[in-house]
Amino acid sequence: MDELEFRRRAYANPYDNSTDFIKAARLPKNQALLIELQALDFQLTNALQEPVPAQLLDRLLAIPKGSVTPAPPRLTWRHLAIAASLTFVLGFSTRFVSFNETSSAPFSSMGQTAMAHVYAESALTQRIDEQVTLASVNAKLQPYGTQLQSLTDVGHVYYANHCLFDNGPAAHLVIQGEQQRVHVFVVPPKRTLEGVQRFSDEHYHGEVIPMDLNHLVVISEKDENIELMAAKIQASLKHAI
Repeated sequence: MDELEFRRRAYANPYDNSTDFIKAARLPKNQALLIELQALDFQLTNALQEPVPAQLLDRLLAIPKGSVTPAPPRLTWRHLAIAASLTFVLGFSTRFVSFNETSSAPFSSMGQTAMAHVYAESALTQRIDEQVTLASVNAKLQPYGTQLQSLTDVGHVYYANHCLFDNGPAAHLVIQGEQQRVHVFVVPPKRTLEGVQRFSDEHYHGEVIPMDLNHLVVISEKDENIELMAAKIQASLKHAI
């Protein structure tokens, strides 16, 4: 598949799981584009779910004909956010996007890859709350042969989705820890990355835990007890039946 065909299909469906599409997504430029499109799709979906005020219809029907036109309602930050999201989508979809070559450079370890994901998606994952249920989490984990036994054991789950991790799929969960949000990646073992047990930089630290079917990568900010959260998550994970 050439780059033009990949871009066309990525814009049409950034979650395409066909064999040729996944193979093309392993190229660094294609991977960067796909991550951007998946994040954009998520932001747009949430922006368009802004509820209509419950009394709006009654108010409109109550306005008598010929009455003075009421002053336009005051715009709030929610209205501006929706407008900005739609404007960005329209502009984004009408042209190709160029990415900095260094932003898609390969990493040598799972920890480096995980931190790159967290930095790239922090604008989304630090604010989002999908009110994720156990069933929806386990639907994301099912392709990796594992399931969570209970959300009570691990904490509130803000986000559950798939992501590209070293040119292949992985599950990405965001869970409330004791102090901060904790990012959890469930990564299939067939990766070229080094599984360094502990990793950190000036903002984040984390652990890589080998499991029977996958690697569990847990990462959060420096003041979070990452060992405790990793132990909770590992204890709750089980083989899917």
